[in-house]
Amino acid sequence: MLIKILKSLAKGGRYSNKLMAIELGVDESLIEQMIDKLLHMGYIEKEKINSCGDGCGCCSSKKSCGSGSKSIDINIWKVTEKGKKAICN
Repeated sequence: MLIKILKSLAKGGRYSNKLMAIELGVDESLIEQMIDKLLHMGYIEKEKINSCGDGCGCCSSKKSCGSGSKSIDINIWKVTEKGKKAICN
């Protein structure tokens, strides 16, 4: 399950925990736990966003994140080198 989630994150683009849960046939809370586990294992990391409240233009996902709304909580995940190696094995 962890590798499936990691592969989904590695594809890039937008996703939601809810949609990923539906695709994998599991509860959304399990997806949240798995992402937290991937983070703590060093397979993914949060991309630093400095000022998305000012609108798009501040990160590598500026064209797809929808950060123009200050009420949206956005996490942008980056697959680390360790994560990329895990996908290949």
